[in-house]
Amino acid sequence: MFVILCNVKGLTQNIQLKSRLEKIEIQEDATFINEVTVIFKRSDEPRLYPIFYDTELEQISNIRLFSKKGKRLKKLPLKNIYEEDVKLDYITSKMVKSVTIPADKEIQLTYSVSCKELMYFSSLPFFSNNTIDTLQYQIKIPKKFELAHNTIYKDSLSFYAIDSTKTATNALWNIKVSPKKVQPDPLQFFGIYKNMKVPLMRTIVMPHSYKNRPTDYFNDWYFKRITPKKGLNVFVKHKIDELTINVTDPLELINIIYNYVKSNFKYVAIEIGMGAFIPSPTNEVFVNKQGDCKDLSNFLTEALKYKGIKSDIALAATFDHISDCDFPSLSSANHVISIAYINGETILLDPTDSIHLEGTPVQSLQGRTILIINNERGSFYPVKRFTPQQNKICYQLNLKMDSNDMLLKGKFDIDYNGISSNYLRRALKSEGKKEFVCFAEIFYEKVFGNQSISDLTVTNESKKLHFEGNISINGKTVNDGQNKYLFIDFLPRLIETESRETLIEGTYLESPFHKKVRAKIKMDEPIEVFKPIKYTYQGEEISLQVTIRAISDSEVQCNYDFIFDHIFIEKENIDKANEILKSFKKIINEPIVLKKQKN
Repeated sequence: MFVILCNVKGLTQNIQLKSRLEKIEIQEDATFINEVTVIFKRSDEPRLYPIFYDTELEQISNIRLFSKKGKRLKKLPLKNIYEEDVKLDYITSKMVKSVTIPADKEIQLTYSVSCKELMYFSSLPFFSNNTIDTLQYQIKIPKKFELAHNTIYKDSLSFYAIDSTKTATNALWNIKVSPKKVQPDPLQFFGIYKNMKVPLMRTIVMPHSYKNRPTDYFNDWYFKRITPKKGLNVFVKHKIDELTINVTDPLELINIIYNYVKSNFKYVAIEIGMGAFIPSPTNEVFVNKQGDCKDLSNFLTEALKYKGIKSDIALAATFDHISDCDFPSLSSANHVISIAYINGETILLDPTDSIHLEGTPVQSLQGRTILIINNERGSFYPVKRFTPQQNKICYQLNLKMDSNDMLLKGKFDIDYNGISSNYLRRALKSEGKKEFVCFAEIFYEKVFGNQSISDLTVTNESKKLHFEGNISINGKTVNDGQNKYLFIDFLPRLIETESRETLIEGTYLESPFHKKVRAKIKMDEPIEVFKPIKYTYQGEEISLQVTIRAISDSEVQCNYDFIFDHIFIEKENIDKANEILKSFKKIINEPIVLKKQKN
């Protein structure tokens, strides 16, 4: 991506724009034309302005330049228009025209973008890489069509105005905003807005017969286009029969076919025009044994249907997409999954997630909405989240103090339940077991505050990942003759996936979890039993309880329970999360004073 953009000189410049106006006119034949006018402020240096377009669906024409003085325009000759293919692994039909904008004058650039697919008019960005004083959209819609829209993050705009007027022949929408300035990101040029929370209007233009039913229209439009891509030939059916011979239980059938696709088909993302949204033919996907999310999900759906299991595909928005898939627009979704129905239960299947278990939420879609597509009518379905209780992480340490060597030695056991171990499971799947054990030893040495790990073993079960090993902890005991001082900063950090002491807004923590740590330490000489030391910190859907107590005169136990019922660090929870992290560090950095028993 960055190599391509560097070839187009000046592409990432912060260009000062006075205004940008897009006049979008919907045609009677369900195509549309966008007449774009950009006014550039005077600059001491010439600039390059990029125009990205899809070669399969769009055409660029009528590129013109004018010098502007007041209301007077003087046409300028076009010089040095650079044109390049954008060749990426997953974007193969994009092209960029870069227009040279002269220096020393206020310049007006105009050009036309014609598009043959109306559904491609799916969003209006209210943000820009460039500094723009005023951004305007005018949308002209014939009487036979209706516009539905939904704007996200509108509160972040300093100015926003929208109105519409109707005549006997059409409706005219006027939208004017002061756009939000965002940091340049090459992906934005292709309509890919990852991990962004910026204002965007999602749009859909539908025939008047679908008035107030945009979801039905989107469903019918999409279903009509994927229908020719469905169906299995005799060779594919024979393979599925071979895999499922003598199997009649629906859940077992799902498990076999789902795991066959995940294990034998390669994920390859390719976006070509409408191919960015419409899957490849199922038989072609089977022959090539590869495809992207829509290809694999469509194939899986057809395979399940062949075995008598009701199944649909669904459009979705993963955790890093700009919006949820709660509005019927192509800009709402960046993912496709398969859905199966057993005994009235909706089962999510994501063949691109190699470690997903059917019957559980898809990790990247927790708390999001999906749009199920079928031959009846589309329907939105809220994906459940995992609860912290489903994702328990349990540590058990059994240590023994050796004051002569100033060591704590012993064993540890760790159990991960639910998807709490997914970041480790993905590493285990991509590496050999020997290499993974080496990786895990280094990982846990850091988790335990840079202590020594040895003889680590891992047991991988379908719903649980188990580790055990030996640990040697150095320099955590001090003896002054009357008291022992025990430092417990070797206790595993609260959030394993993050090593930083202060979290930043937008940090993705993958899933809610409940972490339980139980550490028993046997003394090498008797101590006085002390009153339990307790710390409690409580926030909204986040809590920490720490207890330090003497079980007897020869054993101390250090426990904590940390519950985090969020997926992201966000504005609403960042203060409490960092307060708890800071408090925990203070607790484990302060020594526990253990008084020796007097003879």
